[in-house]
Amino acid sequence: SAKTADRTELQKLLMFCAEKKNQIAAVIFYKIDRLSRNTDDYSQLKIMLRHCGVAIKSATEPMEDTPVGRFLENMMANVAQFDNDVRAERCSNGMREAMREGRYVWMAPIGYSNVRVGEKATIAPNKMAPLIKRAFELVATGLYATDEVWRMMCKEGLMKKNGTPITRNYFYEMLRNELYIGWMNQFNERNKGAFASVISEEL
Repeated sequence: SAKTADRTELQKLLMFCAEKKNQIAAVIFYKIDRLSRNTDDYSQLKIMLRHCGVAIKSATEPMEDTPVGRFLENMMANVAQFDNDVRAERCSNGMREAMREGRYVWMAPIGYSNVRVGEKATIAPNKMAPLIKRAFELVATGLYATDEVWRMMCKEGLMKKNGTPITRNYFYEMLRNELYIGWMNQFNERNKGAFASVISEEL
């Protein structure tokens, strides 16, 4: 995506260039925004590669080592970040509007599945929901320590989507998650969801 420099293949490329210092003429990419969509990252990557004796070249954009060429290169790097920022803002605004409509559009927690209703993304309770409800009910009785309920629920099959048992910390976070009563807390806002809740607010 080029949104961050912390990308596996990019880091491999940088390590390779460092190991072959002064033996590689250039790194060639299709466009500047394929290398980075962040001007600070782009500058750092360019410095790191230059230190290894490697030039940066674009297959589709003019990049000459002249005052005009360097100015245009910086402009293209800025345009790449601007485009990325605009996309991020649109995505953020879209998620905010979805939340205000009562839809949860992020990765669903245990007990919910990401679904589409009328071509729009939201969540719905799944087969783990009854176990989530039982966990809340057991804790609410006051007869069991929370750690004991956590162990009981793991034995009864409460697990992550990848099939591994939930951790103690995750269980405690789950018990504090208002999403299970149908409330969403995102963007410093609290909105009621239009999806089915797993437990009642009273519980």
